[in-house]
Order: sequence, then C-alpha cells, then structure tokens
Amino acid sequence: MSNASVFSGRLEEFRLVELLQMMGLGANTGALHLHQDNGRTGLIFFEGGALVSANELDTEALTLGHVLQQLGLATGEQLNHAFQLQTQDPLGKRIGERLVDLGILSDDQLTQALKTQSLWTARELALWREGTYEFHAEERQPTDTSALRIDSTRVLMEVLRYEHEWESLYPVLPQGMRTRVTMTVEPPGEHPLLFHAAAWRVIARVNAHQTVRRIATALRLPEVDVARMIGPLVQEGLLVPVGGAGVPGLPEEAARLSMGNFDLFTLLISMEQEWLKKKTPADQLTALAGFINTTMQSLEQACQLNGLSLAPDTLSGILQREGLLGVDNYRFRVGQNRLDVDDFATHCRRALDGSARNSIGATKQFYERYGEVLERALAAAFQAINARVALPIERSQNQEAWEALFLTFRGEPSGTT
Repeated sequence: MSNASVFSGRLEEFRLVELLQMMGLGANTGALHLHQDNGRTGLIFFEGGALVSANELDTEALTLGHVLQQLGLATGEQLNHAFQLQTQDPLGKRIGERLVDLGILSDDQLTQALKTQSLWTARELALWREGTYEFHAEERQPTDTSALRIDSTRVLMEVLRYEHEWESLYPVLPQGMRTRVTMTVEPPGEHPLLFHAAAWRVIARVNAHQTVRRIATALRLPEVDVARMIGPLVQEGLLVPVGGAGVPGLPEEAARLSMGNFDLFTLLISMEQEWLKKKTPADQLTALAGFINTTMQSLEQACQLNGLSLAPDTLSGILQREGLLGVDNYRFRVGQNRLDVDDFATHCRRALDGSARNSIGATKQFYERYGEVLERALAAAFQAINARVALPIERSQNQEAWEALFLTFRGEPSGTT
C-alpha cells in the first residue's frame, strides 16, 4: 500500500477508524481525502504513519481559535488582535506564531493546540458513515509539520472512545459539534425549571451562539464537555436541535486570509509571453527580476480583493529568509515590495559587457549564477503564496503550472553557448 500513488473506496465499506489503523501499520506518508455527497470535505495528512494534520473544509470547521479559547489559552480579544495583525501581513507569520510573539502563548502551548485541533477534527471526521475516500501517497502539507506528529495508536484510541461516547449523543445532536440548538418555545409541563450553574451558563448562551462548538468556545470549555451538558437539556425538552450550521468552504477568517483570489494562471501566461521576447542574457536576467515585481503586484491586488493590506516589507522578508538578498558583491535594492529593476539592469549590462570582452564562458557563468538566485527568489515568493491556498488540488495545480514555466526559463539564452 505504501507504494501506491492512489487508492480509494467508500466509507460505508471501510470506516475512517480502519483507514487510520492501516496508515499506522503501513507507516504511510501522504494525504487522505474524504468527501461526502453534500460537498463536505475532510483532509488528513500522515508522515510515517503518524497523523500530522487534520482539517475539515467547512465554514463551521474547528479552527485554532476555537481550540485556544476552549482550552483557556487565549481570549477572543487576543485572537482578534492577532487576526488584525495578520490582515496587514497575510504572507508573514501565522496567527499562532503571532500569539507566541505577543507573549500570549509559548511555543509548546501552540504546538499542543495545533495537535489538539488535528486530533479533535479527526475524531469528528470518524463519525462520517457515508462518502468516499482517496489516499494520495507522498502528498504533503506545504509547511513543516515535524513537531505535530501524533502517534497512530493515540489517534485510534481517541477516535474509538469518541465514537463510543457519541452513540448516546448522536440522537440528540445529529450534526455533531455543528448541531444548532434553540430554546424550546414552551417549557416541558412537569419540568421543575431548576438548573445547576453549568446548565444555566449553557442555556444563557444558546440564542447568541447556537451551535455546540460556538457555545463551547464562548464558555471556554472543551466542546465535548459542552456536548455532554447540552445532550441532557435536549432530552429534557428544554433545547431543540434545528439542523446543522455550515456549508462547504473555509471559516470566515481563514477565507479572508486565503489566497484563493490570486490569479496565478494569468500571471504565468503574461510571464511566458514576456520571456519569449527576451533574447540577450542581460534582458533575460532583467526580465526575471521584473517577474518578481509582477508577482508581488498581483499578490497586492489579490489581497485588496480580500480587504487585506500587504506589508511593505513582505518581499524583503522573503528574500532575507531564503538568503537571497544579493549575488556576490551585488545587493538587490528592495523597497515597497519591489526590486529596483533599473539598478539591476545597469549592473547586469556593465558586468556582461566586461565578461563579453573576456570570454563567452564568463558570460555564461555570470548568467547562470544570477539566474539561479533570481529563480529561487521568484520560487520563494510563489511558495509563500501557494502555502496560503486552502485546497490541496489547487495547490497541486499551481505547482505544476509554475514548474512548467521554469522549464521555459531554463532554455539557453543567446550569446552564452
């Protein structure tokens, strides 16, 4: 199984808990895609059989913000502040990392919260009894997940325990944590209407927050604990389940920060057409520098469509992180997310004119050295954007299209052979 690129089936025949067991026993690395006929989608990543990430693509999916509040690690106000910082720098640090920088979380607390988010999401997905699954070997998260590994045995035990507990909760909370509840119009005739404090705190938040997950987040209690409190209130006739919240997609904040509006394919076509017009090494190197600027301009436009502001030092941050601030003794001039292409073009023509007087080999060496750095800078900008694309299939399509463009770049320029 570990050598198969894809295998698939139906959840009616092979439950998620059995798939999780197979992943662990086979020490598989890849992504398990889950789909329901109503459009709901789940995605679980594995590395060597260990679970490293689990997500549900739904507007009411469990988010890191939910987990942090339910565990009492952060408040709604603190999360809103971190989100506002994120809207000013959507390609910078993620919200969890910003909370660490603000001193609200420690690195260990963030790691544990991310692992909790994956574990709680996996147990919710394990309740699906119909739909399809596909496993794509070697498909990985675009970010480093080495610190987020959860042993397969721990995942299995948690899923089995949760499934057992939900057998009694499912009749009263049929949509799991997404179940919407409302207060009954008329109280049950013989109910004493006496409540312990915990039950009253739940009832008091039903109208404002509606779903089990949102009520739990408002109470700053783990959602399974709140589900245990809501279940009896439904059985007593005080609360009524009225369906499930959410539709396929991303939670509101994640959707706003996603790069779904980034029109990569139009950008790539314009780059390829422009590249084919360039015939000399100097013109081609200058074009690569210009493509970095064009990419940043397209990114700014995509951010504006989402109501985001791209931080003016985003490009310099990417170049610094990748060690691509210059080549040899030359340093790129960077300001407001743009390279100074004119300065770079002048440098290239001056250097290449000198190389041409010496040897063709020197010209080729200069071109290859500078071209490699510019390609890496362009690729780093792309990867920073693509990592913010939510849907794996879109990320994969973007990657394929990007790699095809780079094959065009790597043809020999005139005058270097």
